[in-house]
Amino acid sequence: MSVEAITDTISMIDSPYHGLGEVLETYLIQGQKSAVIDPGPAPLVPGVIETLEATGVTHLDYILLTHIHIDHAGGCWKMLETYPDATIHCHPRGAEHVIDPSRLLAAAGKIFGDALSEFGEVRGVPAERVAESTDGETLNLGGVSLETIWTPGHSSHSQSYFEPDSGVVFAGDAAGYYPGNKGVLVPDAPPPHNPAQAADSLLKLMRYEPKTIAYSHFGYYDEATTRLERFLDQTRLWDRLAQDGVEAGLSLNDIFDLLVEEDPEARELAGIDEEGKRAVYFNLKSFVGYAKWRRKSP
Repeated sequence: MSVEAITDTISMIDSPYHGLGEVLETYLIQGQKSAVIDPGPAPLVPGVIETLEATGVTHLDYILLTHIHIDHAGGCWKMLETYPDATIHCHPRGAEHVIDPSRLLAAAGKIFGDALSEFGEVRGVPAERVAESTDGETLNLGGVSLETIWTPGHSSHSQSYFEPDSGVVFAGDAAGYYPGNKGVLVPDAPPPHNPAQAADSLLKLMRYEPKTIAYSHFGYYDEATTRLERFLDQTRLWDRLAQDGVEAGLSLNDIFDLLVEEDPEARELAGIDEEGKRAVYFNLKSFVGYAKWRRKSP
């Protein structure tokens, strides 16, 4: 595992997942109180805890979730065992699934199949340890604050955090991802993905004029607003191609061919290896699913 300072109060923790780095970044924010953003699934959590201990963090006040998908939040129960005073902070639409993850696991099983076991054990947590967020609220950590921004699209329970003094925005998966750090940015769109909400959320984040954007997958980068604008254009492109393709009666394979022709980043990722091609195909499938739903329910 490794830890890298972004500012005097913000650090990025890269904990290994089954021996691999750059799978999910956990962010540590330290004022008079301490918080982590997205501790990850159970196999990744021990590395997060070990890093926190190595950096002198013995008390944790908040576990902040950008959303409750198991690759971001599945190991929350293990964090609470180590930090008994910590409170989980998440979107109200996700809170019930943190407390009782049975429906979340059933949905994840349909996507991942047997590979779901790789995420490790997922347990529910006591309801009194979970705090539901409100859009626009400020969490005061003493000397550093975080604004909560609801950013649905990737999921209905997605939210981002903004640290105004440094201009760092923690976008979770709302602003895309760099798969395997292969140098390309593409949508992360598990079903049910909503491209219209995703575009609105990107516009919402831009209004904060962030300087640095911290991705969950993977890393942090300057020129945050430019990156958000670029991803907004890409999201709209994928949405347009999916809607036009569905309207024309094209197959998913046909729409995929159009996408890699028009989107250079999707083309690059799909051309790297079979894994990259599957990632583009999987995420495009959700855009097409949304287009079909929209056609039936305009």
